[in-house]
Amino acid sequence: MRRTALMSVLLLRAAARGLRTGRPSVLRAARAPSAAGRAFSGSARGRRVARAAKAIDEDGPSAPVINWYPGHIARAERELRGYLKRVDVVVETRDARIGVSTTHPNLPEWVGDRPRVVVFTFADLAPPKALNDWRAALAGDDVFFVDARRGGDKEFRGIRGALQRCGRAVNERRKARGIAPRAARVAVVGYPNVGKSALINRLAGRKAAKSEDRAGVTRSLNWVRSKSSEGKVPPFELLDSPGIIPAKQGDPRQAARLAMCGRIGQASYDERVVAEALLWELRASGYAPGVAKRVEEKYGLPLDRDPDVFLGDLAEARYDGDDARAAFAVLSDFRSGRLGNVALEGPPPRAVVVEEVAVAAPTPAAPAAPESEFDRRFCDGDFAGW
Repeated sequence: MRRTALMSVLLLRAAARGLRTGRPSVLRAARAPSAAGRAFSGSARGRRVARAAKAIDEDGPSAPVINWYPGHIARAERELRGYLKRVDVVVETRDARIGVSTTHPNLPEWVGDRPRVVVFTFADLAPPKALNDWRAALAGDDVFFVDARRGGDKEFRGIRGALQRCGRAVNERRKARGIAPRAARVAVVGYPNVGKSALINRLAGRKAAKSEDRAGVTRSLNWVRSKSSEGKVPPFELLDSPGIIPAKQGDPRQAARLAMCGRIGQASYDERVVAEALLWELRASGYAPGVAKRVEEKYGLPLDRDPDVFLGDLAEARYDGDDARAAFAVLSDFRSGRLGNVALEGPPPRAVVVEEVAVAAPTPAAPAAPESEFDRRFCDGDFAGW
């Protein structure tokens, strides 16, 4: 029943787009829905969905498309904040392709003055320029770039070394007070599905945390001990935590980017809308070398085509007119790196302090630049709010 309802919603949205673009395939689908689609559309719920879809497509989506904040995240956040007061070091994990969007705004307050190690996962899918820019922006901090799932052991030596240094500092203080040594307590935190559990398994030297390529797998806090030499205290203990995400996302672009990279639950967004947003992002990103050529080689369609038309033509050419399958294919190809090494954002520009100078008379303000289609789609469109 749930699958039937989802397909009917996608059909209604596709029909509305077809009316705007005049695409024959979508119009035919709207005029000849499946038997399951007719059954759902005739129900009271189906009529409500139809009215909502019509309002969205005629007046613009005034309500947020993405609304994902499961109850286990709120509970885990409360527990994590308590644990962070008792740990020795915090490992913050971020997705190298969306390093800003996967930075929790409240984490600096929670961490306080404790040592922090920043680990960018999925570094194998980001271009070297993005990694170099992040390395320069966070110069002076312990920053590492890894492929948490398939990377070689050499990638993780630096992280282990940083954690062991923290452990030695903890035990030196304990020894000075006459207290027996213990393993350093390390909290591994970050957004959902950024590779926390995979990173813990690599650091611990064994498969102790459940790791899958989807959001929401880890639902409770668990301690994992690293391997130790015979008769010695383990160098550190790792706290595996569920993905923590703000209850409300203020920047609509960041909300969209989380969905593009699969960092939130798939049931919370329309893949067709997210795929369109991704195509806009690929055209605008400064960290997408050669992506236009790769897209055209893979799909036989130019990237500069309107995303709605692009997905429609792709559906016609390869998926029997099924827009949902075309959108899923584009998102899957991006997430797996088949469109090349692409980052959707880099570090924010550093603030520049400008000295005030006296002027004889104020100059008139320059007229504001017209809003681009890219800005309109993200800031006033499907991802406005959270």
